[in-house]
Amino acid sequence: MAPSKLDRFCMTRYKHNSKIDASHSFIDESRFHRSHGAMAKTELSIKVGAAIRKARKQRGLVMRHIAEHNDTDVAAVGNWETGRNLPKTENLLKTAAFLRVDPVALGKGEVVFLDDAGPVADAEVVTDAAPLPAGPMDIELLGAAVGGDDGDFTFNGEVAGYVQRPPGIAQLRKVFALHVLSDSMVPRYEPGEMLYCGGRDAVPGDHVVIETFPEENERNGKAFIKKLVKRTAAELVVEQYNPPKTLTFNRYAIKHVWRVIPLKELLGY
Repeated sequence: MAPSKLDRFCMTRYKHNSKIDASHSFIDESRFHRSHGAMAKTELSIKVGAAIRKARKQRGLVMRHIAEHNDTDVAAVGNWETGRNLPKTENLLKTAAFLRVDPVALGKGEVVFLDDAGPVADAEVVTDAAPLPAGPMDIELLGAAVGGDDGDFTFNGEVAGYVQRPPGIAQLRKVFALHVLSDSMVPRYEPGEMLYCGGRDAVPGDHVVIETFPEENERNGKAFIKKLVKRTAAELVVEQYNPPKTLTFNRYAIKHVWRVIPLKELLGY
């Protein structure tokens, strides 16, 4: 493909402003490679990557657009933007031309637009619109009943059905789903919302499902959806949102504590 007028402009400007000793060039591969051959993060590569990302976002583009223009892959562009790799001179010039920024400034980790780029968007498009991958219907949906004044709900010991496995937990075992029945965690979790529980052990800051041992003459213990604050040898301290308050559970009265898997993890982020 013949270079465009803007490509030729960027190359000319770069050559004009690059009359310096080669040992001071912003591309010195021997300087940035580790002994095993992988490019190390350097102050310059991080600055250049941040500049590429800033210019791309302000142009309203995604990494795929740069990759297609440079005839490379998205992973390479991602490595540039995170500072893992410093783009070679050819790719830097192509990227500068595509983003319509000064190539010399970009090579220093600065962004100088060659026209009015407009304000930075409030949100960045990270992927093209597409349906999420569909997983198998193999997650057990546990049956539950409203728990009364002193519990969010109770498990009824039955499997109410099966729900779809989200892509982010494709390989995770010992996972189950349940429906929120109380409003104690509004606005974080609304009544009727479905939660996925399981995975690693819960740590402070996680939302959790707590199941207690049944009391005398009861078949099932009460269950609660709360936010874990801390664990001690004798107590589990949690908080709820509606109404806001802190609750304490006797560790010996607790049968199970499951972590609520957050949405970003379910989606694989």
